[in-house]
Amino acid sequence: MKKLLIILACVALPTAALAEDPDQIIIPHDVHFEAELECTDCHAAVTTSTQAVDSLRPDMDVCGECHEVEDEDNCTLCHTNVNLAGETEYPVYGAARFTHAAHLDNGLECRQCHGDPMAAQPTLPGKPDCRGCHETADDLNDCLLCHAADYQLQPASHSTTWQNNHGLAARDDQGRCYQCHTENTCLECHSGDNVRPRSHNLNYVYGHALDARGNEMQCATCHLEPTYCSSCHLAERVLPLNHSSAGWVSLSGGGLHATEAVFDLENCIACHDAGADDPSCARCHSGG
Repeated sequence: MKKLLIILACVALPTAALAEDPDQIIIPHDVHFEAELECTDCHAAVTTSTQAVDSLRPDMDVCGECHEVEDEDNCTLCHTNVNLAGETEYPVYGAARFTHAAHLDNGLECRQCHGDPMAAQPTLPGKPDCRGCHETADDLNDCLLCHAADYQLQPASHSTTWQNNHGLAARDDQGRCYQCHTENTCLECHSGDNVRPRSHNLNYVYGHALDARGNEMQCATCHLEPTYCSSCHLAERVLPLNHSSAGWVSLSGGGLHATEAVFDLENCIACHDAGADDPSCARCHSGG
C-alpha cells in the first residue's frame, strides 16, 4: 500500500506543476505615474530600442531604487506567480522591425501609441493608430517599415472566397478597408464594365439619370471625372432636358442658357470644356 501511495505522489507532482499558472508581470502604471515617475525612469532602454524583440521591462535593480526587492513579500506587487518568477514568456510581436527610437526622435510621446498613462495598463497600438501618421499605400511599402519582408500581411479574413464576399464587409465598414487599401484598389477592379455594382442592372443606362440627380456624390465615388459622363453623352448625342426647351438659345439676350451660365457655369463646363479643344461657347461668342 505504501509503494502505491509513493507512486501516486510521484505522478501527482509533475501534474501539479503543469497545472500551475505561469508568472505574469502586471505593473500598476497608474500608481507609478501618481508618484510622478516618467516612462523613461523605468524604461530607459526605449530611447535606443530599434526592434520589437528588445526587452524594455525594468530589471530588479531599477525596481530596487524604490522598492525593497529583497523582501519576498513585495514580489507579489507585480508578479502573479512568484514560484515561476523569471520564466515569464514575452509575446511575439508581428512588427519585428518596429523602432521606438525613431518614433521618439520624431517627437512622438508614449501616450500617443500606448494610451492614457493614468490607465492601470498601457495598450499596444493597432493599425488605426499607425495610420494616424503612416499613409495607406497600395504597394504596402509603408507596412514594411515595421513588418519583416516575409511577414504575412494578409488578414485571416481574406480567405479563398474573400473576393466573392468582400463587398459585404466593405459596405459595413469601408474605413476598415482603407487601413490597407486606397480607393485606387477598388477602382482598378470596379472600373468600366468590370464587376458592376448590383444597382447597375442591364437597363441601368436608361434609368441612371434618376440616381445621378438624387445622389451625385455616390456616383463620384467610382466615376471621378465629369468627363466620364460628358464623353458618353456627347457620343450618344444625349442632351439635358432643358436644352430642348423653347427659348434655350435666343439671339436676343442669349435665352435661358445665358441665365444658367451666369448662375452655374461649372455645370456647363462639365460638358462644354472651357479649353481650346471644345470651343462650344466660342462658336457664338467669338469676338465678345
